[in-house]
Amino acid sequence: MKKIAISLAIFGSFLTATFAQTTQSKEEPSAVYAIQLGAFDPNVKQADFEAIRSYAYVYKRDGLVFVGGFASPESAEPTLAKIKAKGYDDAFVATRSFKKSQTVYVIQLASRAAGEPISWNAYAKVGDLHTMPNAAQVRIVHGYYTDVNDARVKLKEVANMGFPDAFVKAVKEVQLNPVSDFDTGDKALIVKSDFLKSEKGDVVTSKGIVPKAYSDMSSSKRKSVIKLQEALKEVGVYGGATDGQFGAGTKTSFDKAMKLNRRLKIYDDFSKQYDGFDGWEDVRLLMTMARQLSIKETLSPMTPDLLGNLPDEVLSAKATKTALDWHVNLWKGLEKWSATSQYNDQVYTAMKIAYYRSLVHLEDYYSSKGIKGENGTALAASVLRTLIAEDLDGFN
Repeated sequence: MKKIAISLAIFGSFLTATFAQTTQSKEEPSAVYAIQLGAFDPNVKQADFEAIRSYAYVYKRDGLVFVGGFASPESAEPTLAKIKAKGYDDAFVATRSFKKSQTVYVIQLASRAAGEPISWNAYAKVGDLHTMPNAAQVRIVHGYYTDVNDARVKLKEVANMGFPDAFVKAVKEVQLNPVSDFDTGDKALIVKSDFLKSEKGDVVTSKGIVPKAYSDMSSSKRKSVIKLQEALKEVGVYGGATDGQFGAGTKTSFDKAMKLNRRLKIYDDFSKQYDGFDGWEDVRLLMTMARQLSIKETLSPMTPDLLGNLPDEVLSAKATKTALDWHVNLWKGLEKWSATSQYNDQVYTAMKIAYYRSLVHLEDYYSSKGIKGENGTALAASVLRTLIAEDLDGFN
C-alpha cells in the first residue's frame, strides 16, 4: 500500500508538471499571425477596406496592409476565407516570430471590437499610440517602454488625462503597430509626445524653439538615417521600418532613447554643463561622449563656435574623400573596440545613436541650404571630424 501511495504521488507530480508546462506554453505563444493583404497605394486608408473591417482590425505595418492578430495559423483560416471571398485572392497568413523580439511595456488605454468606430481624438493627447489586434478586437496602447518603472510613472500621468482604468502590460515589440493616418484618416490626429509646431513651423520643445532643419521630416532615403534607426532598434525604442526616412516615428524614438537609455542619460546630463549649444544638443551630446572616450591627458575647451558659423560650400573631391574615409574608418575602429567587452558595446551603441543623430541633423541643415546627397553628407561628416576627430583619433 505504501508503494502504491508513493507511485500515485509521483504520478500526481508528473501530471502537475505536465499541466504546468502545457499551461505555460499556452500563455507564452512563440509568434503572432496576421493576414497579409499586400502593398497598396501609399495614400490608402483603413476606410478603403470597409468590406472586411468587421472581420478583424485592418492596419498598416512596414508599408503593407494586414488584418488581425491570431494565436495560430489555423485560427486565422476562417477569417482568411471570408477575406478571399471579398476579392483579396492574394491574401495569406503571415508569421511574426517572438524569437528575436524584445519584451517591452505599454499602457493599455482601451479595447474596441473589430469594425467599431474609434474616436481617435480621445487618445491623441496621450501620444505614441500603437494598436494590438487579435481575432475579434483591437487594443489601443501607449508606449512602448523598455523599463517597467518608466511605464508605471507614465501611467499616473495617463490616469490624470482621463484614463483611470489604464494599466501597464508586458508585450513583445513585434505585436505593436504604430498608429498612423492610415488608422485615423487624419495626420493631424497623430500626436507625438513632447513636441508641438509653432506658428513658424519650428518645433517647440521644453528646451525652446529648434530650427526647422533640426526636425526636417525628409522623404528621401538616407544611409545615415538607416544607421540611426538600426541603433534605436538595438536599444528597443524603435519598432518601425529601417527605411532611411527621418519621420516623426524616428524622431520620437530618439527622444525616447534619451529618456530611457541609461548610457545616453548619463552622458546627456553631463553634457549640460556646456553652454551655447541651443538647437544643437545632439551634437553637444556627441562631443561630450567623444571627450569621455579620449585618451588625451589635456583636452581643449569645448565650445560651440563652429556650429554658429558652419561652412556652407561644397567640398572639393579630395576633401570629400578625406571626410568620408574618416567617417568609415572611425566606425570600423569603434566596432572593433565594442567587441572587447559588454560595457564597451553599450557605449558603442549609445555613441552610434548620438553620432548618427548629429549627422542627420547636419545633413538636414545642408539640405535646407540646397546641398544634398553625398555633398551634404561629406560636409556634415567634415564638421563632425573637426569637432570630435582629435578626441577619437585612437579609434581611427
